[in-house]
Amino acid sequence: MSIIKAKYCEVEVQEQTAEDAGAKYMVVLSYEPEDSFSKEIVSIVMTNNKPNIKTTIDLGDKIVNSGVPLTEKPKPITTPEGLFGE
Repeated sequence: MSIIKAKYCEVEVQEQTAEDAGAKYMVVLSYEPEDSFSKEIVSIVMTNNKPNIKTTIDLGDKIVNSGVPLTEKPKPITTPEGLFGE
């Protein structure tokens, strides 16, 4: 497995509709390198099962499911109201 630092990253899930397709879904992981303007494909995965898309957040001491992509770390919860709602 390689670790790649990228300017942009893209995960594409494509449903295949052709009768002679190799599988129902194709998942493509691609990125744009930091130092050039090109789209590089890292891997392609074919599957007949609907892909599961999972997003997580690394909070430093644990990793939690986020449900939606976030651009910044969430603020710490410091009160019961913040944890359980008002």
